[in-house]
Amino acid sequence: MEIFLAEVRGQRSEVRGQRSSYELPATGYVLQAISYKLQATSYTLKLMDINRYNRITELRSSSGGSALIIALWTISLLSILVMSFALDAMIEGRISTYVRQRRRVDYLTQSGVAIAEMLLEKKDNVSSGSYADDDEDRWKKPALRLKRGQNAVIDEEIEDGVVHVEIIPEEARWNINLLVGSNYDEVWERMFTNAGIPQEYFSELIDCWNDWIDADSTSSSDGAEDDYYKSLEKPYTARNRQIDTVDELLLIKNFGNAILNGGILNPEEENKELQIQVKGIKELFTTYGDGKINVNSAPMGVLMTVPGIDEITAGAIIEEREGVNAGMTTLGRSMSRSSSGSSNDSTGNVSSMDEDEDYSFKSTGDFMSRIPGLDTGVSQFVDTQAKTFRLVIEGRAAGISHKIQAIAEFDGKTVRYLQWREDP
Repeated sequence: MEIFLAEVRGQRSEVRGQRSSYELPATGYVLQAISYKLQATSYTLKLMDINRYNRITELRSSSGGSALIIALWTISLLSILVMSFALDAMIEGRISTYVRQRRRVDYLTQSGVAIAEMLLEKKDNVSSGSYADDDEDRWKKPALRLKRGQNAVIDEEIEDGVVHVEIIPEEARWNINLLVGSNYDEVWERMFTNAGIPQEYFSELIDCWNDWIDADSTSSSDGAEDDYYKSLEKPYTARNRQIDTVDELLLIKNFGNAILNGGILNPEEENKELQIQVKGIKELFTTYGDGKINVNSAPMGVLMTVPGIDEITAGAIIEEREGVNAGMTTLGRSMSRSSSGSSNDSTGNVSSMDEDEDYSFKSTGDFMSRIPGLDTGVSQFVDTQAKTFRLVIEGRAAGISHKIQAIAEFDGKTVRYLQWREDP
C-alpha cells in the first residue's frame, strides 16, 4: 500500500513537472504577446501624437491666417471711420463757415434796406441849398436825386463786405394794366418795333392782350377768350381783369418767352437765316404807377416808346436832365466859373459842374419847354414825379451774395412795401 502510494505520488510529481514544463513556454508566449501589444499600443500612441501635432499645426496655421485677415479688416474699417470723421468735420467746418458768412451777408442786406428806407424818408427834407459836404452828409446827393425823381445807386463798403442799393422810380416803366384800348396801340407798336418783332405780329399781340384784361368774354378779331384757352392741353380761363405780375403775359396767346425775355421768335424754322431774333419787352413794364412815364428816370428804351419821342429826342432828354449840356447860354457860350464850382475850359465847354445843381424837370410844362420840337400830345404820356420805387438791394461778402427786390412807396411818414421778393 505504501509502495502504491509512493508510486502514485511519484506519478503525480512527474505530471506536475511535465505540466510545469508545458506552462513555462506558454507563459513566454503570453508575455511576448503582451510585449507585441504594448509595442502596438506605443505605435498607436505615437501615431495619435503625430496626428494631433499635425492637427495643432494646421489649426495654428489657419488661426494665424484668420487673425491676419481680421487684423486687415479691422484696420480698413478704422481707416474708413477716420476718413468719415475727417470728412464730416470738414463738411461741418465749411457749413459753419458758410452759415457765419451768410449771416454776415444777411446783415449787410438788412443794412441796405435801412439805407433805402432812410433815403426815401430823407428825400422830402433834403435841400440843394445845404452846404454840407460829403463828410458831413454823404447821403445828401442820392436823396437829392430821389427828390428830383431820378435814380439813386449806392455802393457802401462795410469792413470786407459791400452793400449795393438801387432805388429806381417805378414810374420809369409803363404800367401795363393801363395800356388798354386804342389810345395805347401806338405805344405797343413802338415797343414791338424797337424789340425787332415783325409788323405782322402786332395786331394779334395787341388784340390778345386787350381780350385777356377786359371784363367781357367777346373775342376781338385777332384776339382770344375762354373758348381758346379752355381748348388747350392744360386749360384755363382768361383773367378778364388787371394782372398782378408782368410774367403773367406768358399765359396770353402769342406772348411767348422770346417776346417777353428775348430770343428766337420762330424756333420751328429750320433755316437759321430765316429765324427772327428779338429783344424782350419785359423790362418796359410794371404793374404800379399812374400810367405815365417819369421823364426824370426813364431809360432810353422806355422813352423811345412814348409817342412823339424818337431816339434822338430820347437822348436829348437824358442829357438835359443829367446836366450834360449845363452851363451853355442861349448864345452858345459857356458860363464863367461860378461859386458853385463849375468852370469852362479853353474850348468853351463845361469841364465840371456842381453835382448838387438840379437839372431835373420840375414839371411837365418845364419838360415840354426845355425839349424843343416836342409834339403837344407827348404831355399826356409823361410826368416828372416819382411816388413808387423799385428797390434792388444786394449784400456781398466772401463770395456769397443775398439779393432783395421790392416795390415800395413812401406816404410821408412810413415806407410801405407793395411787393417783396428775396433770394433763398
